Amino acid sequence: MPESPPRALIVIRLSKVTDATTSPERQLAECRAICEKRGYEVVGVAEDLDVSGAVDPFDRKKRPHLARWLHGEHLDDNGEPVPFEVIVVYRVDRLTRSVRHLQKLVAWADDHKKLVVSATEAHFDTSLPFSAVLIALIGTVAEMELAGISERNASAARHNIQAGRYRGSTPPWGYVPSNDTGEWRLVRDKEQADVINEVARRVIEGEPLQKIAHDLTRRGILTPKDNFAKQRGREIKGREWSVTQLKRSLLSEAMLGHAVSGGAAVRNDDGSPVVRSEPILSREIYDRVAAELSSRAKRGEPNKRTSSLLLGVISCGNPCLHKQQGHECPEGCSGTCDEPVYKFNGGSHSQFPRYRCRTMTRAYKCGNRTIRADQADAQVERTILALLGSSERLERVWDAGEDHSAELADINDELVDLTSQLGVGAFRAGTPQRAKLDARIASLAERQAQLSSEAVVPAGWKLLPTGELFGDWWSRQDLTARNVWLRSMGVRARFKRDDKTLYIDLGNLNDLISGLKPGGTAQRVRGGLQAMERNGIQGMVFSDADSEVMPAPAAGYMWIQPVEGVWVYTSEALLAAAAERQALRREKIEDEFAYGPGDFDEDWD
Repeated sequence: MPESPPRALIVIRLSKVTDATTSPERQLAECRAICEKRGYEVVGVAEDLDVSGAVDPFDRKKRPHLARWLHGEHLDDNGEPVPFEVIVVYRVDRLTRSVRHLQKLVAWADDHKKLVVSATEAHFDTSLPFSAVLIALIGTVAEMELAGISERNASAARHNIQAGRYRGSTPPWGYVPSNDTGEWRLVRDKEQADVINEVARRVIEGEPLQKIAHDLTRRGILTPKDNFAKQRGREIKGREWSVTQLKRSLLSEAMLGHAVSGGAAVRNDDGSPVVRSEPILSREIYDRVAAELSSRAKRGEPNKRTSSLLLGVISCGNPCLHKQQGHECPEGCSGTCDEPVYKFNGGSHSQFPRYRCRTMTRAYKCGNRTIRADQADAQVERTILALLGSSERLERVWDAGEDHSAELADINDELVDLTSQLGVGAFRAGTPQRAKLDARIASLAERQAQLSSEAVVPAGWKLLPTGELFGDWWSRQDLTARNVWLRSMGVRARFKRDDKTLYIDLGNLNDLISGLKPGGTAQRVRGGLQAMERNGIQGMVFSDADSEVMPAPAAGYMWIQPVEGVWVYTSEALLAAAAERQALRREKIEDEFAYGPGDFDEDWD
């Protein structure tokens, strides 16, 4: 019975650095030719395209077709691994360009009684004597070539980035590749840019990234990868937006039109950023977004599981450990526990969720008990709505402004250039070209006069009325949005169970009303605070304490008690100035009053 011919597996690989001399068709043809010459029966072809020579041949993920054969996962009709005795390649570097990976593959072949044969390198044949030495030498050369390819690719990439050229990867959010100029570059995509500017506005207004990401996914807004796949006519996988992706994209300097590599801006030799395209966001908006996201990182942005209005807002107001033990507070201690307060279900003895101090889960417990969450939430909401509920919300709208400085500068330069040609050579008076030159100069001069007369309107945010009261807006918001607003406005609360007291600190009133047209209580409170500021009043304390008990005033300041139980902290200079203004107003009234004191008849009717 004749002996069966050796069964061969043909291996083909093509890297990202394409080469016509090693195309898949040419590799297959050369391998089939040597199989026919040596009498091998071809049982399969493991073709891995767009795979780097640095990849391990056994890597199932990065080199799936060859790895399946090597791991015995390529099965026949009976469910058994397809047997083969010979691995045939066009050239050794089609297996791998790594000496380590090549030695690993050859050792595996030796252990499994398989030969490795090169179709174009007669000396590469594991059946030959001294094959191990030859394989090591050939592998070293292949690895050196891989290093050379990598360096050439890196050098070309650096050159292309410096020149602002597009290199073929997924473009940054907001850009699409274009070859309109005969050279591949990234250009601003209006549809994506509009979405980015919308997202930037929502971030600046305090909307959580999680909520924005869900909204973009719900609306079917494509992610950068899916958008790129759509442009190339490939399958759209329907990827969802994530907080991490949104944040990374918004903070990338690609938003400013800068070239970015490895997450960092590419710089010129002088340190300036390489500008690759028209910006998506203005520098001002980019900085505002970055500042807002940075502040969120510090205060902690709630996630989609937030189920508490006062999470990150309320803290423990019990005395600190030093005071409880009768010690003096060290520097930096506020005198209160100040530990964060968390919501829990209330335990077996309560049907209401409650807030409690974090120390309740530690060995040391500050002693503060709990407070009903619904009552604390309601008290904070009542306070906020009593102050701001009747104020009108304002909407932040970006005004692109109007600035023709760049166009005017171009016109000025062109006029200087054109007028320098008057009366020279072909542009002598009376020639047809002179007439065209004069017409061009007249047209530019007219445009110059028009632009010079127009005032520059700087770009910036404008607050426009919405007709919606803050109270109505608040009722429309979910728990997460309300919590974000309280945090962003600096609202804080502390509870002390023994006193049955919830202390609420509203922070800076100017911050609270920054996006509102004050009305009702907010308007009256702001007017009162402005009057206090005009009169040098720095603060007010409601207390029955004597003057000796009040903290010592700083130089130039003093405590006064206008009415019982109220102490006012004021600047001596500003108070004196306010008194002088009052005296002047009094004198003016007396001068304008027609009748002096005592001129009235007591019996007049």
